[in-house]
Amino acid sequence: MSKLKPLVSGLALAIYGAGAFGQTATLEEVIVTATKKAESLQDIAVTVTAFSEDTILEANIRDAGDVAILTPSLNINANISPFSTRVTIRGIGTTGSTFLEPSVGTFVDGVYLNRSGLAVSDLVDIERIEVLQGPQGTLYGKNTNAGAISITTKSPNFEETEGHLEATAGNYSMQRFTGSASGPIAENLAYRIAGNYHERDGYLENLAGPDLNDADEWNVVGKVAWEPTDELAILLKASRVERDMNCCSPDSVHDPLADQAIIDRGQPPLGDDPFDHKTSQDVPSPFEQEATAASLHIDYDADWGKIESITAWDDYEVESSQEASRSVLDTTWLDQPQSGDSFSQELRFSNSTDNVDYMAGVYYFEQETREFEGELSSVIGSDVAIGAQIFGPQLPLIVAPGDYSYQDSVFETETMAVFGRATWHVGDNWHLTGGLRWSDEEKDADLFVDVTSTALTAQDPENIPPAILALLAQQGIFPPFSLLSSARPEIDESFNRSSDNVDWLASASYDLNFDTLLFASASTGTKSGGFNGVAGESEDREFDDESTTSYELGIKTTLMDSRLRINSTLFFTQIEDMQTNQQAASGLGQFTSNQGEAEVAGLDFQMDALPLQNLTVTFGLQYLDKYEFTGGPDKGLDLAYAAELSGSLAATLVFPLADGGVYLRGDYSFMDDHTTNPAPAAQLEDKDVQDRQNLNMVLGWRNDNWNLSVWGKNLTDEEYAVQTLVPYPITDMDAYFLAPPRTYGATLRYDF
Repeated sequence: MSKLKPLVSGLALAIYGAGAFGQTATLEEVIVTATKKAESLQDIAVTVTAFSEDTILEANIRDAGDVAILTPSLNINANISPFSTRVTIRGIGTTGSTFLEPSVGTFVDGVYLNRSGLAVSDLVDIERIEVLQGPQGTLYGKNTNAGAISITTKSPNFEETEGHLEATAGNYSMQRFTGSASGPIAENLAYRIAGNYHERDGYLENLAGPDLNDADEWNVVGKVAWEPTDELAILLKASRVERDMNCCSPDSVHDPLADQAIIDRGQPPLGDDPFDHKTSQDVPSPFEQEATAASLHIDYDADWGKIESITAWDDYEVESSQEASRSVLDTTWLDQPQSGDSFSQELRFSNSTDNVDYMAGVYYFEQETREFEGELSSVIGSDVAIGAQIFGPQLPLIVAPGDYSYQDSVFETETMAVFGRATWHVGDNWHLTGGLRWSDEEKDADLFVDVTSTALTAQDPENIPPAILALLAQQGIFPPFSLLSSARPEIDESFNRSSDNVDWLASASYDLNFDTLLFASASTGTKSGGFNGVAGESEDREFDDESTTSYELGIKTTLMDSRLRINSTLFFTQIEDMQTNQQAASGLGQFTSNQGEAEVAGLDFQMDALPLQNLTVTFGLQYLDKYEFTGGPDKGLDLAYAAELSGSLAATLVFPLADGGVYLRGDYSFMDDHTTNPAPAAQLEDKDVQDRQNLNMVLGWRNDNWNLSVWGKNLTDEEYAVQTLVPYPITDMDAYFLAPPRTYGATLRYDF
């Protein structure tokens, strides 16, 4: 509860200062498009956390991870590579992969991003970010059973030329340059272009090579808008992202025998502190990404209704590799190239009568993803024998230097969906909403794994002396068998599955008065199943759909002449056949399964206050009364990445100076004890429970054109592992994927 003290103190200050209000000061109205049309946040029966353009700039929000820090219900973390990013809302979500759908959908300008890794590059030219909680399948083309992140970028300007230039410098030799320009081309034709370049040295000090966890990326977005008539609007958008970095390496602790082997190779001892941001790896962990996307948006808004069409395409390629021991030892090299492309078409019709608003849509989506590309995916190194005294004396029998595997996994998905929603305004106060979604999905997988091993146990049993066979049997080893084939079982098969689902929403809201909305809702969502690409025998490759049922009871109210806004939601969510993505017991690879049933119940609370004309305070809190498996082998186990209490407190103080104004913003957030490893209960250790606090601050001066600021993130230099894993068995290595250390810098921005 000590983490609540800064929040309580800040709230007390806000309440105490309320007596000093100037009567003209009011909170700015928050407009969102969570229901597919522009509405006040206070008028919709949906739990949403929203960030306006001003908030994004003031809080120095640069990527989705910054959004998560300021949203108590949202958690984002990555290991191995950005394409393994895990996004959860209210504790529900899984690691990103080529064969696993995200529980939390990310939409940019209404277009679904089919891989979580496509959503974690730098944000640029953003108008608004909305985090929607709970199933959203009756509103969006793609079904999302835990929630959605909706990102809206700025539109072309038909009236005048405008844009911005921005330069940032910080510690770790960080430099970032962003810019945008927009304006009319002709009377009914306009353009917008925006770009970002970001470079930074690594913050994980590497004693055996270049520092790791650096940044080197750029992106550009271009738009052309044409409005030939008052009713018709056409927007063509294209984007490109490239990233080339040594990314996502953990700090680590090794068995003393492995530590000594590292010292014998001329490296200083690393010790047993997994939070010192030091490592010794002579093989970097490169991550390269190239992604291209395009979309065509057509809106026709007539007296009889509005038709909206979104046609989208994307293509990406990723290269990612690492040495599994995360050291100078040559034990196991892993390579994981992947690529994919997708096409989607969404068509919606909406209209309103005197007392009914309704929307109906159809959606088509197809994608192909490919992993390993038929290339060498793993190689056992020359130092694997070091693990004999760690793993056990049987290790030299089941693995040999030079063992290797080739893999190729191709996944295809085709989805058709029909969805709709209608709201009936009963009288002046009641609003009844119903939504329905039908989806049909077909998935195909072509999986190939070939393992070559010269280990003794990989031979045909007829070639092994009976005495050795008997000894192996005592250890539970039955040839032909190898460590590598146990982690990546050989396969050359094709799989197919199809499913159709019906999801629904029912909601009732009541305007208690002009400033207060009460609402209750029930909804369902489905996350499709699939096939494991790396681990599991043939009969274990398929996993089933995950289904979610969510109930909410909430209030939204504006008080004190629009100087205080409180939104609060009680929620209860049941998950059946919950999909979990876990590290294989061998430490090599991951697998997905339906771990069982789970329940999540708690309270979301958000308050915005204007205690002084020049002071804005925002307080957010998520309390989880229950977040555990209620059925299956891990019944009673808490869900990973969910805590009893998570919260945030932000305050922005402004006052005039010269021809502009000085602003000071502070953001404090915390997350109580929570599990950072999604492993089964039997594999969890004390290290897999972490908590965190974070303090960010920005001090700046701005006017209509210029904005100069100094900023700091994680100013208390909090040591925190966003993810921990099952130990790598060869060297008994414990990996700690750390949050960034203290960073700081200065930013100069010019708007024209």
